[in-house]
Amino acid sequence: MFDVPAAIREQTTKCSHGFSCLESGRCGDNPMCDVETVHGNNVLCVSTTDWPQCPYHLDFGGAQFCVCPVRCAIHQLQAP
Repeated sequence: MFDVPAAIREQTTKCSHGFSCLESGRCGDNPMCDVETVHGNNVLCVSTTDWPQCPYHLDFGGAQFCVCPVRCAIHQLQAP
C-alpha cells in the first residue's frame, strides 16, 4: 500500500506493530491517527478518539503529536 525508503523504516526502531501501516494503512488494530497540522518533516499534530499505546505518540500542552518516522513519511506521500 505504501512504499517508504528503507532508511526511514530503519529509523523507526520502536514500532510495536510490525509496520502494519505500510501494508494495511492501519496502526496495528487501530486506524492511523488523522493529521490536523504538520510541524516540519517529523512532527504531526494528530486527532484521535482512542489514544493508542505507541512510543511515537506524545501529549504536549493538551495536543497530541505523532513523531513516528514512517507515519510522517506516509503523510508526505498522501499530501497533495
